[in-house]
Amino acid sequence: MKKLGIKWQRWGMLFATSVLLLPASTAWLDTIDSTTNIEQTTIESVTTSDSFLETESSVETSTTSSSIEAVTVDSTDAATESTVETSEATSMSTSETTSTFTLADYENSSALELAEAIRQKRVTSVQLVQFAFQKIHEQDDTFHAMISLREAEALKEASELEDTGQPFFGVPLIVKGLGHTIAGGSNSNGLTFAKDIVSRSTGSFVKAFQEAGFIVIGQTNYPEMGLKNITNSKLYGPTGSAWNPLYQAGGSSGGSATGVAAGYAPIGSGSDAGGSIRIPASWNGIIGMKPSRGVLVGNSASERGQTSHFAETKTMADTETLFQTFQTQELPQIPLTKDIKIAYSTKSPVGTPVEPEAVQAVETAVAFLRQQGFQVEEVEQPYDGVELMENYYTIGASSMGIIDFLAKQQAKRPVEIDDVDWTTWALFQTSKDLTIDDVNQAWENVRQIGAELATFQEKYPLFLTPTTASTAPLLNDTAMLPEHIEAIKNMESLSKEEKLQLVYDQWLPGLTHTPFTQIANLTGTPAISLPTYVSANGLPLGIQFMAAQNNDYLLLEIGKLFEANQQFNQAATEPVPEEPTDSSSSSTESDSSVETSESSTASTESSSNEETAQTTSNEETVPSSSTEESSSTTTQTSVKEENKQTTPSTSQSTTKETSDKKLPKTGSVRNNLPIIGGLVIVVVVGVVVWRRVRK
Repeated sequence: MKKLGIKWQRWGMLFATSVLLLPASTAWLDTIDSTTNIEQTTIESVTTSDSFLETESSVETSTTSSSIEAVTVDSTDAATESTVETSEATSMSTSETTSTFTLADYENSSALELAEAIRQKRVTSVQLVQFAFQKIHEQDDTFHAMISLREAEALKEASELEDTGQPFFGVPLIVKGLGHTIAGGSNSNGLTFAKDIVSRSTGSFVKAFQEAGFIVIGQTNYPEMGLKNITNSKLYGPTGSAWNPLYQAGGSSGGSATGVAAGYAPIGSGSDAGGSIRIPASWNGIIGMKPSRGVLVGNSASERGQTSHFAETKTMADTETLFQTFQTQELPQIPLTKDIKIAYSTKSPVGTPVEPEAVQAVETAVAFLRQQGFQVEEVEQPYDGVELMENYYTIGASSMGIIDFLAKQQAKRPVEIDDVDWTTWALFQTSKDLTIDDVNQAWENVRQIGAELATFQEKYPLFLTPTTASTAPLLNDTAMLPEHIEAIKNMESLSKEEKLQLVYDQWLPGLTHTPFTQIANLTGTPAISLPTYVSANGLPLGIQFMAAQNNDYLLLEIGKLFEANQQFNQAATEPVPEEPTDSSSSSTESDSSVETSESSTASTESSSNEETAQTTSNEETVPSSSTEESSSTTTQTSVKEENKQTTPSTSQSTTKETSDKKLPKTGSVRNNLPIIGGLVIVVVVGVVVWRRVRK
């Protein structure tokens, strides 16, 4: 018994020693693992950015995966060294400024306010970039707005940026992943066979942002070829609204709009060939402006250019300053006087339903304008929307041969039906039968519609409609009806007329959400979506103002009027009665039409750099709109903040399940070697103690 007691005593001491050592060793292991993760992350982010090396635009000669890997291996050492230097510079820059500037300050500041804070030395550009990445890492698994990040590059650029009076000095920026090329960034056009294609250089439009002082932190999500009014693709998956990620962000600049609304950056670049800036702005409660044709840097002045490049913004001051910074020609400065007649309509130009909330949003805006003393008249739509969209689809389909060209360049084979979205395939098949005469006639028809619109705008310099005819559809709603999918699978045997009709029909469900935006793109006139309304279920919905060509400043003035009078993001005071329609079927219909109307513009944006957008820029279409209530009975931006705080957690799992995105994020690889080593140390120490006790 005595020997047995000694034996148990020894084992008890061994056990007690191991238990006492375990907390200390665990803390030590956490430190090692954390340090290892940081090292892995830094190298991983540099390797990722360096691996994107070759293609500036999809029309350029593309690089294969193997060639990209070779470049990555050769440049890893240099990239790692650069990263070390960047982190040292970051540390120095951060330590130089003892800042009380917080993440909340970052989220709630405009781009101009952030630039001023840097100049006042209340914060550094490096710190702002760090705030931006903190927001992205915390929230983007929920929203899925980003497709790539430039952490090492952005921190280095922020630490080295010199103040030369740039209006947006040191402010973080997110750029649309389609068409707005950044050297080393993804340039896939959303096509699965081009997932490894990267840009060799930075395009002129993104350079303009950099010259204005912005620091590009990453690229945002978009639909395949920019063809839809929703953001989803086989390659990147869907993006949810910052107000509720269970609902769509809109398209095709959906990632930028969600990123801005979620606080990743105060401004995000966008492009608009059929509503692609304005639609996501409507569904994310922010400002989305489409400028007049050819008046800004990087924008084509061609009479057949329908894609405009600008931005998603949060404040009118940012919007106006950015517009002035990019402006390339003198524009009329028309004052917003009470003599200006304002027309409005809540009727869809293509005869589709408009949700009661979209009507209410416009009627609330009308009531506000009348209170301000403006003359506001209800009118019929001044153009035939069905005729407009028929020409829109003809123009859009005519450029879809680009996907076969890209497949042959990048995949070394013709494009196949499984490569692309149903809408993309439908447009491609239709393109085979279209002639140059068909395209010329479509543009002539558009010219006549534009002349009618110009006459209307002489009487009514401002024209108010919903931006979108509804609040955002559900995230997983593709708006493609089964019968249309089956018809698309077998459309090669159809005549040209039958193909064009199928394109219109399959897009109509999506177009139902967004029938108000395409007219501005085809006629080259400016339009702006203002975030004035929040529905009873907490979803934002914008109103749209249009003006005559080159009267962009009139739109800026009307936007400032609404903002100055606290008319942004006004909450509905009571539920709007819903129409007795099948919600699932209507949402399905609307999303599908979205895809078609935007397909024409996508080819322009995706197939080439920003500089070449003028040639085939038929990007997206299909806006949707909701309505707004009177400002006197509603609350403002606090509605958005409350909604954003309550919704992301409930929808996070859903969003993750539908997403295949592999965003390069820091600390994503866990190293188990330190844990194993630590456990070995615990066992060894225990054995040593046991043996000493035994002796």
